[in-house]
Amino acid sequence: MKNPILIVVGAIFLVAVAIQAYPLFVTSEITKPDSLDNLISRDLPGWSVEDLPLAETEELRNVVESRLRFDDAISRIYQQGNTQVILYVAYWSPGKEPIRLVQNHTPDRCWVSNGWICLDEEYAVSKTLPTSGTALKPAEWRIFEHGNNNTVQHVLFWHIAGDDVVIYRRQEVMDRTAALKDIFRFGLNQRREQFFVRLSSNMPIEQIWDDPGVQQIIRDLADLCLQTEEAASDVTLELTAR
Repeated sequence: MKNPILIVVGAIFLVAVAIQAYPLFVTSEITKPDSLDNLISRDLPGWSVEDLPLAETEELRNVVESRLRFDDAISRIYQQGNTQVILYVAYWSPGKEPIRLVQNHTPDRCWVSNGWICLDEEYAVSKTLPTSGTALKPAEWRIFEHGNNNTVQHVLFWHIAGDDVVIYRRQEVMDRTAALKDIFRFGLNQRREQFFVRLSSNMPIEQIWDDPGVQQIIRDLADLCLQTEEAASDVTLELTAR
Protein backbone atom coordinates (compact mmCIF):
# COMPACT_ATOMS: atom_id res chain seq x y z
CA MET A 1 0.00 0.00 0.00
CA LYS A 2 1.35 3.40 -0.91
CA ASN A 3 2.36 5.79 1.82
CA PRO A 4 -0.77 7.90 2.56
CA ILE A 5 1.38 10.88 3.53
CA LEU A 6 3.03 10.89 0.11
CA ILE A 7 -0.38 10.71 -1.53
CA VAL A 8 -1.62 13.71 0.46
CA VAL A 9 1.54 15.69 -0.27
CA GLY A 10 1.26 14.85 -3.96
CA ALA A 11 -2.39 15.90 -4.05
CA ILE A 12 -1.57 19.22 -2.38
CA PHE A 13 1.22 19.79 -4.88
CA LEU A 14 -1.08 19.15 -7.83
CA VAL A 15 -3.72 21.51 -6.41
CA ALA A 16 -1.08 24.21 -5.90
CA VAL A 17 0.13 23.81 -9.49
CA ALA A 18 -3.45 24.00 -10.77
CA ILE A 19 -4.12 27.18 -8.78
CA GLN A 20 -1.00 28.83 -10.18
CA ALA A 21 -1.65 27.69 -13.76
CA TYR A 22 -5.39 28.32 -13.97
CA PRO A 23 -5.19 32.15 -14.15
CA LEU A 24 -2.85 31.86 -17.14
CA PHE A 25 -5.79 30.57 -19.19
CA VAL A 26 -8.33 33.09 -17.91
CA THR A 27 -8.77 36.59 -19.32
CA SER A 28 -9.75 39.06 -16.57
CA GLU A 29 -11.85 42.02 -17.64
CA ILE A 30 -10.44 45.53 -17.40
CA THR A 31 -13.19 48.11 -16.92
CA LYS A 32 -11.24 51.31 -16.18
CA PRO A 33 -11.39 53.29 -19.45
CA ASP A 34 -9.07 56.17 -18.55
CA SER A 35 -6.83 57.55 -15.82
CA LEU A 36 -8.44 58.12 -12.43
CA ASP A 37 -7.49 61.78 -12.68
CA ASN A 38 -9.75 62.13 -15.73
CA LEU A 39 -12.55 59.91 -14.44
CA ILE A 40 -13.19 61.68 -11.12
CA SER A 41 -14.45 65.28 -11.32
CA ARG A 42 -12.16 68.04 -10.11
CA ASP A 43 -14.54 70.97 -10.60
CA LEU A 44 -17.37 70.82 -8.09
CA PRO A 45 -19.91 73.64 -7.56
CA GLY A 46 -18.88 75.64 -4.51
CA TRP A 47 -15.79 73.54 -3.72
CA SER A 48 -12.07 74.13 -4.16
CA VAL A 49 -9.78 71.17 -4.87
CA GLU A 50 -6.14 70.37 -4.22
CA ASP A 51 -4.10 67.26 -4.94
CA LEU A 52 -2.57 65.65 -1.88
CA PRO A 53 0.78 63.84 -1.91
CA LEU A 54 0.75 60.23 -0.73
CA ALA A 55 3.61 61.11 1.63
CA GLU A 56 5.44 64.23 2.78
CA THR A 57 8.76 63.58 1.00
CA GLU A 58 9.75 62.01 -2.30
CA GLU A 59 11.60 59.26 -0.44
CA LEU A 60 8.52 58.37 1.58
CA ARG A 61 6.34 58.53 -1.54
CA ASN A 62 8.62 56.00 -3.21
CA VAL A 63 8.30 53.75 -0.17
CA VAL A 64 4.49 54.03 -0.20
CA GLU A 65 4.25 53.29 -3.92
CA SER A 66 6.61 50.32 -3.64
CA ARG A 67 4.47 48.85 -0.87
CA LEU A 68 1.08 49.52 -2.42
CA ARG A 69 2.17 48.62 -5.97
CA PHE A 70 -0.90 50.24 -7.53
CA ASP A 71 -1.17 51.04 -11.24
CA ASP A 72 -3.03 54.31 -10.75
CA ALA A 73 -4.10 56.46 -7.80
CA ILE A 74 -5.48 59.87 -6.88
CA SER A 75 -5.53 61.68 -3.56
CA ARG A 76 -7.49 64.94 -3.33
CA ILE A 77 -8.94 67.28 -0.78
CA TYR A 78 -12.12 69.21 -1.63
CA GLN A 79 -12.95 72.16 0.60
CA GLN A 80 -16.02 74.34 1.12
CA GLY A 81 -15.69 76.76 4.01
CA ASN A 82 -14.69 74.70 7.05
CA THR A 83 -15.87 71.45 5.49
CA GLN A 84 -13.27 69.15 4.01
CA VAL A 85 -13.74 66.00 1.95
CA ILE A 86 -10.72 63.84 1.19
CA LEU A 87 -10.91 61.31 -1.63
CA TYR A 88 -8.40 58.53 -2.19
CA VAL A 89 -8.78 56.00 -4.98
CA ALA A 90 -6.24 53.32 -5.94
CA TYR A 91 -6.37 50.86 -8.83
CA TRP A 92 -4.65 47.53 -9.49
CA SER A 93 -4.84 45.78 -12.86
CA PRO A 94 -5.70 42.06 -12.90
CA GLY A 95 -2.98 39.98 -11.30
CA LYS A 96 -0.97 42.97 -10.01
CA GLU A 97 -1.64 42.27 -6.32
CA PRO A 98 -3.41 39.45 -4.41
CA ILE A 99 -6.76 40.48 -2.96
CA ARG A 100 -5.61 39.78 0.58
CA LEU A 101 -2.56 42.03 0.26
CA VAL A 102 -4.67 44.96 -0.93
CA GLN A 103 -6.84 44.65 2.18
CA ASN A 104 -3.75 45.19 4.34
CA HIS A 105 -3.93 48.90 3.50
CA THR A 106 -7.39 49.74 4.83
CA PRO A 107 -7.87 52.46 7.49
CA ASP A 108 -8.48 49.69 10.03
CA ARG A 109 -4.83 48.76 9.62
CA CYS A 110 -2.89 51.73 8.22
CA TRP A 111 -4.66 54.50 10.13
CA VAL A 112 -4.66 52.65 13.43
CA SER A 113 -0.95 51.89 13.12
CA ASN A 114 -0.37 55.64 12.59
CA GLY A 115 -2.05 56.83 15.77
CA TRP A 116 -5.74 56.90 14.83
CA ILE A 117 -8.34 55.41 17.18
CA CYS A 118 -11.58 53.91 15.85
CA LEU A 119 -14.47 55.42 17.81
CA ASP A 120 -17.33 53.74 15.95
CA GLU A 121 -17.84 51.36 13.05
CA GLU A 122 -20.50 49.74 10.89
CA TYR A 123 -20.10 47.05 8.25
CA ALA A 124 -21.77 46.66 4.84
CA VAL A 125 -23.58 50.01 4.97
CA SER A 126 -26.08 50.56 2.16
CA LYS A 127 -25.95 53.92 0.38
CA THR A 128 -27.82 55.30 -2.63
CA LEU A 129 -27.65 58.39 -4.79
CA PRO A 130 -30.66 60.54 -3.79
CA THR A 131 -30.91 62.13 -7.22
CA SER A 132 -31.28 58.82 -9.05
CA GLY A 133 -31.83 56.15 -6.41
CA THR A 134 -28.79 54.31 -7.74
CA ALA A 135 -27.74 51.66 -5.23
CA LEU A 136 -24.09 51.54 -4.32
CA LYS A 137 -22.13 48.51 -3.26
CA PRO A 138 -21.99 48.16 0.54
CA ALA A 139 -19.49 50.46 2.23
CA GLU A 140 -17.48 50.22 5.42
CA TRP A 141 -18.24 53.13 7.78
CA ARG A 142 -15.89 54.33 10.51
CA ILE A 143 -15.25 57.29 12.80
CA PHE A 144 -11.57 57.82 13.61
CA GLU A 145 -9.89 60.21 16.02
CA HIS A 146 -6.18 60.96 16.03
CA GLY A 147 -4.74 60.59 19.50
CA ASN A 148 -2.26 63.45 19.16
CA ASN A 149 -4.44 66.30 17.94
CA ASN A 150 -8.06 65.16 18.52
CA THR A 151 -8.77 65.36 14.78
CA VAL A 152 -11.92 63.42 13.87
CA GLN A 153 -12.58 61.89 10.45
CA HIS A 154 -15.79 60.25 9.26
CA VAL A 155 -14.89 57.58 6.73
CA LEU A 156 -16.54 55.45 4.05
CA PHE A 157 -14.40 52.94 2.19
CA TRP A 158 -14.82 50.19 -0.36
CA HIS A 159 -12.56 47.42 -1.67
CA ILE A 160 -13.77 46.14 -5.04
CA ALA A 161 -12.35 42.96 -6.57
CA GLY A 162 -13.74 42.27 -10.03
CA ASP A 163 -17.54 42.38 -9.63
CA ASP A 164 -17.39 41.70 -5.89
CA VAL A 165 -17.25 44.06 -2.95
CA VAL A 166 -15.04 42.80 -0.17
CA ILE A 167 -16.83 43.33 3.15
CA TYR A 168 -14.64 43.39 6.22
CA ARG A 169 -15.06 41.66 9.54
CA ARG A 170 -12.35 42.01 12.14
CA GLN A 171 -11.27 39.25 14.48
CA GLU A 172 -8.72 39.00 17.26
CA VAL A 173 -6.98 35.79 16.21
CA MET A 174 -4.85 35.41 13.09
CA ASP A 175 -6.59 33.23 10.53
CA ARG A 176 -3.91 30.89 9.19
CA THR A 177 -6.30 29.41 6.64
CA ALA A 178 -7.00 32.79 5.00
CA ALA A 179 -5.35 31.96 1.68
CA LEU A 180 -7.35 28.74 1.37
CA LYS A 181 -10.58 30.56 2.23
CA ASP A 182 -9.89 33.04 -0.57
CA ILE A 183 -10.00 30.16 -3.06
CA PHE A 184 -13.52 29.24 -1.92
CA ARG A 185 -14.68 32.87 -1.87
CA PHE A 186 -13.19 34.05 -5.16
CA GLY A 187 -12.57 30.81 -7.05
CA LEU A 188 -9.30 29.78 -8.61
CA ASN A 189 -8.98 32.98 -10.60
CA GLN A 190 -7.55 35.49 -8.11
CA ARG A 191 -6.30 37.76 -10.91
CA ARG A 192 -8.97 40.43 -10.69
CA GLU A 193 -9.07 44.13 -11.35
CA GLN A 194 -9.20 45.90 -7.98
CA PHE A 195 -10.22 49.32 -6.71
CA PHE A 196 -9.86 50.78 -3.25
CA VAL A 197 -11.98 53.87 -2.56
CA ARG A 198 -11.84 55.96 0.62
CA LEU A 199 -14.03 59.02 1.22
CA SER A 200 -13.43 60.88 4.47
CA SER A 201 -14.58 64.17 5.95
CA ASN A 202 -14.28 66.25 9.09
CA MET A 203 -18.09 66.38 8.98
CA PRO A 204 -20.50 63.46 9.42
CA ILE A 205 -21.08 61.79 6.06
CA GLU A 206 -24.86 62.15 6.46
CA GLN A 207 -24.54 65.95 6.64
CA ILE A 208 -22.65 66.28 3.37
CA TRP A 209 -24.12 63.37 1.39
CA ASP A 210 -26.80 65.45 -0.37
CA ASP A 211 -24.43 68.26 -1.35
CA PRO A 212 -24.37 68.57 -5.18
CA GLY A 213 -20.57 68.50 -5.28
CA VAL A 214 -20.32 65.39 -3.12
CA GLN A 215 -23.03 63.75 -5.20
CA GLN A 216 -20.98 64.41 -8.33
CA ILE A 217 -18.03 62.58 -6.76
CA ILE A 218 -20.26 59.67 -5.82
CA ARG A 219 -21.77 59.52 -9.31
CA ASP A 220 -18.27 59.34 -10.78
CA LEU A 221 -17.33 56.59 -8.33
CA ALA A 222 -20.54 54.72 -9.10
CA ASP A 223 -19.71 54.76 -12.80
CA LEU A 224 -16.16 53.67 -12.02
CA CYS A 225 -16.79 50.71 -9.71
CA LEU A 226 -19.38 51.31 -6.97
CA GLN A 227 -22.71 50.82 -8.72
CA THR A 228 -24.37 47.56 -7.74
CA GLU A 229 -24.76 45.01 -10.50
CA GLU A 230 -27.31 42.19 -10.30
CA ALA A 231 -24.63 39.65 -11.04
CA ALA A 232 -22.31 40.91 -8.30
CA SER A 233 -21.98 39.10 -4.99
CA ASP A 234 -20.79 40.33 -1.62
CA VAL A 235 -17.74 38.65 -0.18
CA THR A 236 -16.76 38.69 3.47
CA LEU A 237 -13.10 38.63 4.52
CA GLU A 238 -12.10 38.03 8.13
CA LEU A 239 -9.54 40.63 9.20
CA THR A 240 -7.16 40.46 12.09
CA ALA A 241 -7.57 43.43 14.41
CA ARG A 242 -4.41 45.39 15.12
